[in-house]
Amino acid sequence: MHAETGEMEGFEFFQIVLDNSSSRLRLPDKFTMVLLDGGKPQEVKLREAGHGRRFWDVKVVLDADGHMYLERGWEQFARAHDLRLGYFLVFSYDGDAVLTVKVFDVSMCRRHYKHDGDTSSESSSDGDSGSSNTSDGGSGGNNRSLVEMDVEDGPTGQFSAMLRKCNLGMKQEQYLNVPVDFQLAHGYAERSKVELRMRGKSWLVHLKHNPKTGGRSRASFRYGWHQFCVDNALGEGDTCFFRALRQGSAGGGGEDHLLKVEVRRRDGSFLV
Repeated sequence: MHAETGEMEGFEFFQIVLDNSSSRLRLPDKFTMVLLDGGKPQEVKLREAGHGRRFWDVKVVLDADGHMYLERGWEQFARAHDLRLGYFLVFSYDGDAVLTVKVFDVSMCRRHYKHDGDTSSESSSDGDSGSSNTSDGGSGGNNRSLVEMDVEDGPTGQFSAMLRKCNLGMKQEQYLNVPVDFQLAHGYAERSKVELRMRGKSWLVHLKHNPKTGGRSRASFRYGWHQFCVDNALGEGDTCFFRALRQGSAGGGGEDHLLKVEVRRRDGSFLV
């Protein structure tokens, strides 16, 4: 691949995580064509920006239609960086089959990671690279913005929903079901309303509890949800990403649960 290094160095592209599959990632056709000018590569190395000496070996495959994918090794990279629906990835080709990756989550802020192996000899370089302005210092290690610090991490701290007709129907009939694991984690059985926050504004939304078999109820957004959709011109196919704010989590006081919301339009753009 050395033949095209000078031409391609600095080539950048982005990808949005549009589904929950982490087994492979398709590369843009334009990047593929330029990459193939130097011969068909067998693998590339991925490097998270800010972790200069830590590389992830990823196999490159080409299908019958000429589309190129990152496959074996990509799943490990995706898992290590907790890549989720709606995350925005920026790739930069460094030459010599190396791609540097920056990860932005649904808050539209860049994520900085402290890997599990950071105390090992392999990751001591991560500490070296992070010992400057992007230090992974001792208080949890993450150099995140204040916007990122006020939300809960982990699988029960967030959920997403692609809007359908039932979510956007008549005012009196509109609703959005809350995933069971999320409502259990945040005590929705004892709550009567939530507060949605987006773009500096807030909407109070009442919870409706629908009885289920086994004595467990299912919570859904009802009164106030219609106004949230109208005010933000939400439509079918748009995806809402909900993240629990720490001050509204269990023990935060009050019955209102505070949720930060981001919206990705059907065309892939984000509502800003």
